[in-house]
Order: sequence, then C-alpha cells, then structure tokens
Amino acid sequence: MNFRNLVERRIQDAAEKGKFSKLSGEGKPQHIEENPFEDPEMRLANKILSNAGFSPPWAELMKEIDKDVVTAGRVWEDYRAHRRRQMNEIHRGSVARFAELVTELDDARNRALERLENRWRELNKKLNHLNATVPSDNLKRPLLDIPSKRERFEHEFPLLGGMMSRR
Repeated sequence: MNFRNLVERRIQDAAEKGKFSKLSGEGKPQHIEENPFEDPEMRLANKILSNAGFSPPWAELMKEIDKDVVTAGRVWEDYRAHRRRQMNEIHRGSVARFAELVTELDDARNRALERLENRWRELNKKLNHLNATVPSDNLKRPLLDIPSKRERFEHEFPLLGGMMSRR
C-alpha cells in the first residue's frame, strides 16, 4: 500500500468515527488567507501585488501552459474533423481522383502532426521553465511524452498511401 492510500484510508476512518464533526466552520467555505508555500518575508509584497492584479511569473506561465494545452487539443480535433470530411470525399469521389485525394490527406496529416509536435516541444520548454521556477515541488508538472503522443496520433490517423512515416 502506498503512502497516499494509507493517508486516505486514515482520513476516511476518522470521518466514519465522527472526528471531523462539529468543527468550527463545518459545511462552510474555507477562506485561506495565507499561501503556505509563500516565503513569509514576501507575503506583504505579494498581497499588495495580488490586490493590484499582478501574479507571480510562474502563475502566469501556468495559465499560458493551460491555454497551450487546450490549443494543441483543438489542433488535434480540427484535424480529426478535416480528416473525416476528406474521407467522406474519398468515399464519394471517383476512382480517377482517389490517388490525389489520398496524397492530399496524407500531406495534411503530416502537416498536422508537425504542428502538434512543434506545439508539444514548445510546451515542454515552458514546462521545464515552470518546473524550475515554481516555489514548491507539488506545483511542478510532468513533461509531455512526445513519442507516446506521436504514436497515438499515428495510430488514430495512419497514412493512407501505404507507407508509414519514419523519424
């Protein structure tokens, strides 16, 4: 049993025994005024900056990374929709245009994969920077496993021209 499961089990046992009952603030939202990871000497300065709408650079980078992850997901979804439309055209198309449509579809697939890989590499650069600057290890984020993502993409969208890409 790992440490997390042990802790969760003990919390659950305590809750079942009623050890969390009748605590002050029970059932109400908790307002935590202080960041436990924040350097106490920087607390006042950070509070002033936060009240003025500023946040630490690593927090802004986290927001940027979250947006980039969503954007990469959209590239994947947009390509999926494009491929579906192109496959429908192939099924409706004439035999004379079949080879041309397959080539166009494979070219679009390779361009989409290249765009995704570029985004993933940029995301990993940002994640490396984030992980080097966050104030606590529990705020670090894992790097993207690009070979695994590429494999998933290639599995979902194989080349139709008969030759798998090699890199």
